[in-house]
Amino acid sequence: MRKLIPDYVFESVYEISPAMLRARGVRGVLIDLDGTMASCRAALPPEQLHGFIRSLREGGMQVLVLSNNRENRVGTFCRALGVAFISRACKPFRRGFRQAAEQLGLPLSQCAVVGDQIFTDVFGANRVGALSCYVQTIDRRLFWINLRYQLERGFIACGRRRMEARVNHE
Repeated sequence: MRKLIPDYVFESVYEISPAMLRARGVRGVLIDLDGTMASCRAALPPEQLHGFIRSLREGGMQVLVLSNNRENRVGTFCRALGVAFISRACKPFRRGFRQAAEQLGLPLSQCAVVGDQIFTDVFGANRVGALSCYVQTIDRRLFWINLRYQLERGFIACGRRRMEARVNHE
């Protein structure tokens, strides 16, 4: 059950800073697409997201989108954003995470995984030894996603407490 608890919990990707990541030894960010960076209904990245990706890069982070979605969906979005990607990653299985870290030329211990799902993004990150960063889903108003969130609430709350305890000890 501990593998389902995120290391960090954020309201959105925009709360994540390169300085915080660097302080934890992170050099690469593997970020989910749907629900994390944009709504599953958005064909192209919102303008604010370009600035976020730029700030990560300027802060010394390598960025790669790691998504379970189809290549045409992920490719169209990521080419517009100017980032590398892996589609059909089969999260939470290790293969996609390992492939992403290899593409960045980094060990998984120097990668952060940012996503909006406990059972794919967080579980997969924790299984491979990456820093797990949960963000509130953008698509929470969709019925099935809200239902999934209800199942994840307890793990998210534990992650918040873990994060607060870490911050209080630093």
